[in-house]
Amino acid sequence: MDIKIIKTDNSSCETFVCSKNDGKICHLPSFSNVVADATGHRSFYLVAYDCDHICGILPLIRVYSRLFGNRMISQAFSTYGGMLFDSKEACDALFNRAIELAMKFNCESIEFRNIKPLPYELKLRTGKVCMHFPLHSDPDEIWKSFLPKVRNQVRKAEKSNITATNGGAELLDDFYRLYTIRMRQLGTPGYPRSLMYNILRQFKDNSRIFLVRHDNLTVGAAFTICYNSFAEIPWAATLIEYNKLCPNNLLYWSVIKHYCLTGAKFFDFGRCTVDGSTYRFKKQWGAKPIELHYQYWVHPDHELSIASPDNPRYQKKVQIWKKLPLSVTRLLGPYISRNLP
Repeated sequence: MDIKIIKTDNSSCETFVCSKNDGKICHLPSFSNVVADATGHRSFYLVAYDCDHICGILPLIRVYSRLFGNRMISQAFSTYGGMLFDSKEACDALFNRAIELAMKFNCESIEFRNIKPLPYELKLRTGKVCMHFPLHSDPDEIWKSFLPKVRNQVRKAEKSNITATNGGAELLDDFYRLYTIRMRQLGTPGYPRSLMYNILRQFKDNSRIFLVRHDNLTVGAAFTICYNSFAEIPWAATLIEYNKLCPNNLLYWSVIKHYCLTGAKFFDFGRCTVDGSTYRFKKQWGAKPIELHYQYWVHPDHELSIASPDNPRYQKKVQIWKKLPLSVTRLLGPYISRNLP
């Protein structure tokens, strides 16, 4: 088994990823390059070969920060990105090579963002799920399956003269304005605009922005990606002062309807905490929770520390961030968040 580090786009890798049911856009070498270009982090895209035949891939991003530590993540800035492989031998070879790299660069840990757990004794983080929803080629069939409450909320938005539209990079400024407002309210630095722009540019046919407007004011926005018949929303936001008009419901319905018509098979409402308010919102649509198994290899000389808003050590910082002027959070957010992928 031979393990190579691929530094450029590779059509053979793309073919391998596309052949896997769990293959997501974040598994592609071009996604790793997008992340590296937008954040300055170094990519290590590992490919396992058996007699020149690809039998496994592992996308790693090294994230180094004086504030948040030195670690490897598979895959950074994505919900997914854990290893894809054809055999136990390929899995072992990729895993061992990842540890070699982590030791070489004195990384404190490696985070594997898996759906199915890897067969090793690793530290496990639970409590996070993704909400998957099967799509139908006929949106009317989906509409009929919704609870009356959900349909009524969508109708309420429409009766309130909220309208939906979608497009590409030309809508990024509208999206990013709402996104940064909402992230400040949550006490979390927003990701760099350059990351989203690079995704829209590199994956023009796979990425899209959806907006809902009230009296020409954008009150809700979603950034979507679709690959391998799997549509997902990595980022979304609404103006909370308009929540009573249910713009979020019309926003999500417009996304679902669009991807039904494009032939996607599944829609991912996104990652959330079990039984939280976001979880309940997504569950009412009929989405089913898919447990995420984030696993961690930890360097023998270090203890595991997860840089997350859920971590109690960051709670004071979260509260301070909420009180900063919006202009300050927009300026500083991208520099901080690139180390919190």
